[in-house]
Amino acid sequence: MRVSVKLLKSYSKSSGFTFIIHYEALNKIRSMPLDRSCENNAVLMHINKSQISLSKNTVFTMIALHYVGPTLISVFAATIADAAIVEYNWTLRPVRASSKDTSFSVDCNLNRLMLLINDEYPGPTLRAQVNDTIRINLVNEDPSQSFSLHHHGLHMFGQPYYDGTASASQCAANVLQTQVYEFTVNEAGTHYWHGHMAMERGDGYEGAIIVTDPNDMRETELEATYDEEEVIFLQDWYHLDGPLSVQDLMQFLSFGLGILNLLSSMEEGCIFGKTYRLRIIGGQTLIGVNFAISDHNMTIVEVEGTLCEPFEVSSLDVMPGQRFSALVTMDKDPDSYWATTSVRYRSSGPYGGIIFRYKGAPETNLTLNGPFPDHPLWNETEPTEVLERNLVTKNIDSYPDHDVLSADENAIRRFVLVTTQATDQASGMLRWAVNNVTYVMPPKPFIFSAYEACNVEGAAPWPETIVPGSVVLPEAPPNPWNYTEPVHESVGSYNKESEPSMIPAVEGEIIEVILQNARALNNVSEMHPWHLHGYSFYVIGRGNGVYDKENDMSSYNLENPIRRDTVTLLPLGWTAIRFRATNVGVWTFHCTMTAHLLMGMETLLVVSPDRLESPPPGSRACIETSLAYDESNTSSGTTIEASTTTQANSDDPYNSDFEDTVTSGSLFKGSAILIIIASILGYSHFD
Repeated sequence: MRVSVKLLKSYSKSSGFTFIIHYEALNKIRSMPLDRSCENNAVLMHINKSQISLSKNTVFTMIALHYVGPTLISVFAATIADAAIVEYNWTLRPVRASSKDTSFSVDCNLNRLMLLINDEYPGPTLRAQVNDTIRINLVNEDPSQSFSLHHHGLHMFGQPYYDGTASASQCAANVLQTQVYEFTVNEAGTHYWHGHMAMERGDGYEGAIIVTDPNDMRETELEATYDEEEVIFLQDWYHLDGPLSVQDLMQFLSFGLGILNLLSSMEEGCIFGKTYRLRIIGGQTLIGVNFAISDHNMTIVEVEGTLCEPFEVSSLDVMPGQRFSALVTMDKDPDSYWATTSVRYRSSGPYGGIIFRYKGAPETNLTLNGPFPDHPLWNETEPTEVLERNLVTKNIDSYPDHDVLSADENAIRRFVLVTTQATDQASGMLRWAVNNVTYVMPPKPFIFSAYEACNVEGAAPWPETIVPGSVVLPEAPPNPWNYTEPVHESVGSYNKESEPSMIPAVEGEIIEVILQNARALNNVSEMHPWHLHGYSFYVIGRGNGVYDKENDMSSYNLENPIRRDTVTLLPLGWTAIRFRATNVGVWTFHCTMTAHLLMGMETLLVVSPDRLESPPPGSRACIETSLAYDESNTSSGTTIEASTTTQANSDDPYNSDFEDTVTSGSLFKGSAILIIIASILGYSHFD
């Protein structure tokens, strides 16, 4: 600990507490008993004791995340006006899902390996205020895997080397190495962090990020509308760990701080009449879900850091990488109510559930037979379409980039990106492509390659600069066709190239991207959530079928579209987004379904690398590990140590062939092992 902080204060209103504690008190709180054993069927979380109901037939867990648990609350110095340096000491290591000390397994008898920060699942929550500096000292104790750390939703404006994307913005930390991430937080809202290599995220290497802005009157007004807040962290669960996870999805769970097996109910209970802010985070690796609470509607007030006009829903679609804040008022009869999730856009998958129990409710347990809240059918698109149509930005003029909505047509650079599948001729594995280019990880961070290319003697000015070993992504598909029609592939007919692809952009350009869905090789069309690193964009349009510029532009919402960073592309549909390229650097743009990302559904937005500052040592060669600036260059502020304690259905019109390869020639460490084991086990297809 660098500074002895006498008085600390919490960032949130969560659980109704204001924490005024010494650092020693935090250590004392951390040392309080936490029993996660399946045998005891209970978890002690400080003053809370949550009961667990066990069933062999239940394969889901959903647990609300409290900020009075063993994860240390990130804190800031009492002087709110001064930016703080919030420091975390994290250790990443493999942990067995079931042991005498831990029980993270859903069914209590699966002993798969997990990849956890400080033995927490999900990982510790990062909490900060706008303009704070977060410093993370991250030690990799995994003896076999490299790692990176991406802060999903934080733009890293002016800090492009800290985005945490292996081989794009940085080197991965190798086995038994350490990396230091130090960056300034600029984006208030609900975000999350996760590993950005291979299947790390699905192994538990992820957690919430909550950023507040006490100087933003919009945030202050929103806080006045609720009493407490919780985080609902959605995750999916596989029986095999990352390098072996080419297997059917066996279990799905959504939970927060405490690890409760199967079903949980909070003994302290919800308070009648209170309004809760649920920060709902889509930490899934593969599937979309629908979230609902029996007899309680939710009012959406925030989408990925953007405050939206309040919109009431009875259920909410949450795709991988998406985040929402929903207000729920506990105004029903004091009783126990199910909150559940159902799988979306895949024809099978179990439900997850948590019990919302009012304080003083009868001591009776809900059964596994319900009653449950209503969910849409798995293939019903209308609820998603209604949600997306009604999510609009509140006070849009307060966002400095809103002028892109009124830009002259001649000032807009427009891309149409079509996603297709093809069989790799060398490996025989399925790959995804964008405009006929399958993305392959470069051997060194692309940001350094771009910087180097712009600074060699005789280099052409950007964006004509040639970056060796890469291909410029076509602005439109080379061979357009009716993307709703069946496809018939001869080997390699749709994917022409396999290498790092990029969209070269000049700082200040206005870019519009139309994401166009098509059919996979089994003639089904999937839902794809697309995430752009380094930016938020405006979702200006969407529709069914094939995008037609002449007709579809008239349906654009250019008045108050939602501003976000992860957007849903529905089956056999299109989605249009628009933004201004103001953030210099190399930014990944990809499908957030990890398998699809690893199979090549990705490209890089490369913005004016000729304006980049020299890369820090850790980006120059994948040997040095620190990404932090020198101590002499560290911004001033109060330093606070915030470390924690220790097979596809051929009749399924939305499932492309689920059991294809998850690696298919990617350059991730361990990918070859994954392919070999997949072949031994007989798993040859992954979607």
